[in-house]
Formats: sequence, structure tokens, C-alpha cells
Amino acid sequence: MPLVLTVVRRLVALGLCTAAALALPFTARPANAAAGAVLIITVTPQAGGAYSMRLTCDPDGGVHPRPREACAVLRRVDGDVEALNVNPGPCPLIHDPVDVRVHGHWYDRPVSYVAEFVNRCALDRKLGPVI
Repeated sequence: MPLVLTVVRRLVALGLCTAAALALPFTARPANAAAGAVLIITVTPQAGGAYSMRLTCDPDGGVHPRPREACAVLRRVDGDVEALNVNPGPCPLIHDPVDVRVHGHWYDRPVSYVAEFVNRCALDRKLGPVI
């Protein structure tokens, strides 16, 4: 019986050590560590059909269709949405206004961006995969 208890104790100890080692990468950051970027993006075409997305960077994800591309573009401008100009060029002269609002934080810096674009083409050229 003592041999069985010793084996069980060793297996339990091994299991606990393994669980602790596997859980290490998933532990929470310290309270003073800079959090990754979290942005709420709202697109409101004046014709209707508004939608919102949540983009997180570091790690890239959230409820966004292209988080890796969006975060890569934002990293190039250090989270300054106003500085984006992803694909400059002409757009058709069609008046179909689209409002955009981006708010949240880029690491430990607040982000607030509001703009109205003349149409979806102008929006896509300026903000690219962020939208």
C-alpha cells in the first residue's frame, strides 16, 4: 500500500508541475504592464447599415475581419489613425457619405478619430484594412 501511495503522490506532483508549466504563458500581465491596443471601429453609411468592430493588437484579433493586416498598418503609424493613407489615389465622384469613428487605446495612449468620407472608396483608400 505505501508503494501505491508513493506512486500516486508522484503522479499528482508531476501533473501539477505540468499544469503549472503549461499555464505560464497564459498568466495575466502585471497591473503596471502596458496593455495591448484595443480599438472600437464604427462605420456608419448615411444611407444606412451601420456596423461596429472590435480590433485588438498584441495579440492581433478581436471581432474584426482582418486583424493581422489592420494591426500591421496601424503599427506603421504607431496607432495614429489620422496618419493612415493606405492606398492613395482617385475615387469616383459619387456622393455617398460614410462616417467613421475609432476610439479606444493604442497601448497606453488614448485614440479618438472621427471622420466623414465622401464615399466608401475614399474611406477604403485612407484606412484600408482597418475598416
